Amino acid sequence: MAKQKLFTKSIDDMLFAQYRFGSNFEKQKVACKIFNQYGDGTWYILNSDPDDPDYLWAIVSMFGNVEVGSVSRSELENISFFGMNIGLERDISFEPISALEVYEGLLAGKHYANG
Repeated sequence: MAKQKLFTKSIDDMLFAQYRFGSNFEKQKVACKIFNQYGDGTWYILNSDPDDPDYLWAIVSMFGNVEVGSVSRSELENISFFGMNIGLERDISFEPISALEVYEGLLAGKHYANG
């Protein structure tokens, strides 16, 4: 079983286009949702530096906390569980939604389970 591809061309196009908005939630949407199917951890990815695609900006929900900051694309792609070729997954039913809505929703305890 191969790991799921976390970033498609269309997701990357959206991430790179939103990079200019930095951490401004009002001007961008969450491009994709990546999660740990074996435990806690969800990454709502907002943008990526076109000149340094390893740099991602995300809203992260983990262990009951919500944080915002940079994450490494290569680290997300290279996480493996159980010593096997099993990693994080991308929610394929997720549709881009307002970053501000996601951030405020997570702070209020909302879960984005189905998309």
